[in-house]
Amino acid sequence: MNTLAKITALAATLALAACGSDDNSQTAEKAEETAPEAATEHEAATEHDGMMEKAEGMADTVMEKAEGMAGAAMEKASEMAETVKLDASSLDSFKSSLTAMKGSLSGDQSGQLTNALTSLAKGATEESGGLMGAAKDLAAGKSMEETLYEKLGDQLNGMSFDDILKLAG
Repeated sequence: MNTLAKITALAATLALAACGSDDNSQTAEKAEETAPEAATEHEAATEHDGMMEKAEGMADTVMEKAEGMAGAAMEKASEMAETVKLDASSLDSFKSSLTAMKGSLSGDQSGQLTNALTSLAKGATEESGGLMGAAKDLAAGKSMEETLYEKLGDQLNGMSFDDILKLAG
C-alpha cells in the first residue's frame, strides 16, 4: 500500500511538471511582485469595511438620538399646548393668546384648532342671526377672531387646546 502511495505521488509530480512551460518561472516572479500589492489592497478593503461598519453604527446612534429628541419635542409641544389657555378678558388679550396657542402647536394641531374654532363659530352664528348676521359681521370688517370673541369669548375663556377640541366635538 505504501508503494502505491509513492507511485501516485510521483506520477502526480511528473504530470504537473509536464504541464508546465518555460513561463512558470516568469509566473512565479509575477506572483512574487503582485503579492505585496494584493496584500495592500486586501488590507485597504478590510480597513474600508471596518470604517463602513463604524459609520453605520454611528449613523444608527445618531438616528436613535434624533428620534428620542423628536419624541421629547413632541411631548414638550403637547405640554405647552396644554399650558397655553385663551384669555378672553379683552379682544387684544384674546387675539394674542390665540396667536400664542397656535404658535405652540404642531402643523396638524394648528389645523385641528382652526377646524374646531370654525365649527364653533358656525354653530354660534346659526344661533345668533344665522348666515346673514355672519355676512354683516364680515362686511363690517370684523375678523374671525373678533367674531369668535363676540360670540364665544366667555365660553372660550381659560380653555386649552384640548378643551376647545372637546367643546367642538
